[in-house]
Parts: sequence; C-alpha cells; structure tokens
Amino acid sequence: MRFLRLVGWVGVALLLAGTVVCYPQLPATIPQHIDAGGKPGNFVARSPLAWGWPVLLTLLLMILNEGLRAWLPKKPELFNFPGKEQLLRLPAEYRGEVVLRMQHFLDLMSVQLVVTFALVQWMQWRGAHGATSEALTVTLIVGPSLFMVVVGLFLSGMQEAVDRAQRRYESRRHPQHP
Repeated sequence: MRFLRLVGWVGVALLLAGTVVCYPQLPATIPQHIDAGGKPGNFVARSPLAWGWPVLLTLLLMILNEGLRAWLPKKPELFNFPGKEQLLRLPAEYRGEVVLRMQHFLDLMSVQLVVTFALVQWMQWRGAHGATSEALTVTLIVGPSLFMVVVGLFLSGMQEAVDRAQRRYESRRHPQHP
C-alpha cells in the first residue's frame, strides 16, 4: 500500500515542520517526562535536541522500517510470521503476496510510530506551557492496545495468504487433467 507509506512519510515531514515552527515559542525549560497522570516533570533547558528527540527517533525508526521493508523480499526467513516454514518451502516466485502483506504491515507500523511520537511531542508542548495531558496519556496507553487488535487481525490473514501461495504452487506443479 503505497498510500500508507506516503501517509507515514508525510506525517514525519509534518512532525519535523511542527517541531521547527514551534521551537521558538517554547519557554526556557521544557519537560522531558510526562507521568501516567499527564503531569510534566524533569524539566530541562530548551534545546533543539531536548525538543526534537521525538521527531529524531521517529525518523530513525522510519528509516529502519524502510530498510526492513527492502530486505524482506530477499530474506523472509529472518522475519517471524504465521506460516513462515510453509512459505519458505515454496519457490521465491510464489512468496510475493505474503511478502507484500508483510510490507504493508511495516507501513502500518510506521504510521503508528508517527502518531505515537506526535502525541508524545504534543504532550511535551502542553507540559512546557503548564498544561497537563491526562486524555493524551490515556490515548498513548489505549491506542497501542487497540493497534494490537488490528495487528492480530492482520496476522490472522497471513496464514491464509501463505495457503493461497501454496495452492498456486501446487496447482502449477500438478495441473488437473480433465
């Protein structure tokens, strides 16, 4: 899904732009910690690194995901997924649908990373200006849990994709004669 990849990278660009635009509006100290109740703590002097760490970490993780995405077709055995052993017994030309599905999963993970770190930076912004972020804290706790439900549904379809690849392989290897 090129759309999800695009959403992830546009999200990184927006997060970076927001980080740069908002930096001059920060007070002299900013929080480096937001507790479970949404209260800021551990204030440090404003600096590009203290403010920009969420976007830097997001960018590094996005680059890592892109590397994994590119590596996946060449080395699917290094990844763990339902039906892995069955897929690896198939010739490489039958693995495409499953590899593509796994790449879509990585794209989905990238979008989730961008959203998570955007929320973290928003909480940092609010804390720097004296606000608490109870609702955002709940979102950061509940959001990944809900995302795991999506992951479970996604992975449940992985075995079906492997089975389809197996059937295609078998039908071409042993064609039915009328």
